Formats: sequence, structure tokens, C-alpha cells
Amino acid sequence: MDPRQAGLILVCFLSLGCSASRRIAEEANTISDRADRIAHISEQIGHTSKEVESIRSATEIQLEARKIRQSVAEIHGQLPGVTDKTPWWADIIRWLLIASAGAALVWVLYATGAASAIRVAIGWIPRRKVNEAEMAAATLAQDKPETLREWIAMKRASDREFDAAWRKAQETNNANRGHP
Repeated sequence: MDPRQAGLILVCFLSLGCSASRRIAEEANTISDRADRIAHISEQIGHTSKEVESIRSATEIQLEARKIRQSVAEIHGQLPGVTDKTPWWADIIRWLLIASAGAALVWVLYATGAASAIRVAIGWIPRRKVNEAEMAAATLAQDKPETLREWIAMKRASDREFDAAWRKAQETNNANRGHP
């Protein structure tokens, strides 16, 4: 896979999985933690410094850290009213990915034959297959008048692919025998 394609896929998944309100809450928590750290460091400076100006600056820094924490608390208070809104293009990409996954699943089921097994397991057999099986059984039964030629004619009439394969096989057999 091309690195650009991988990057595009990663951006799509990230944009589909991002919550704006969650990011706001996480960043507010980070800001609050940093404000606490700043307040702690400025408190240490205030206790260890002997310079009046440094002590005054440390006190101002602590006040600013408290204001930051207060602002973060206000953000957390307003956060429940924030609703996430997914961009229209992210919704389209999400539905395309879901549809692609569904199509891939259907393809895998039919390519592996699992779809036929599931149909047989739940008892749903197509009517055409039931007709073919009944004719084949009648062909093999001794008390029934149907012959192999009738079964082949019925099979050719009901299945275009079988009819095309039959004609091709007949042409090959005739060519091998030397018939025109």
C-alpha cells in the first residue's frame, strides 16, 4: 500500500473516531494539571527565595494559576451542553466504509460457498434446484418414464450457463470425432 493511501485511511479513521467534546475535556484536564504544576513551582519559589521581587512574582504566578483553574472549571461546567457534530464528509466516508465491509462480507460468503451452506442449513433451496433434483431422481427411478435425455433437455432449458457449457462440450466432442 502506498504511504499516501495509508495516511489517508488513517486520517479518515481518526476523523470518524474523534469527539470534539472529549478532546475539549481532555485538554481542559491537561490545562488544569499544568496550572497546578505552575502553582506548585511558584509556591516553592516563594518559600525558598529571599528576594522580595521574586516572592511578589511567585505570588502573582499563583494567582494566575488559580484563574486558569477557575477558567477550566467553567469549561467543565459548560461541557455537558456541547454536542458533537460529525462533518458531512465524515458521515459519507463512514457509510461508504460500512457498505464496503458489507459487500466484502457478501463476496466472501459467495466465493467460499458459505452462502450456499447457510441457505441449505436454514432450508431455503431455490425452486430451480428443487426442480432439477426432482427430475434427476425421476431419471434414476426405474418406474418413471423420464430418461437422461429429458433431464439434460430440462437442465439446458433452465440453466443458460449449463446450456452454453453443453454446446461447447458437444462442439469439442464432435471435433474430436471428426464430425462437422
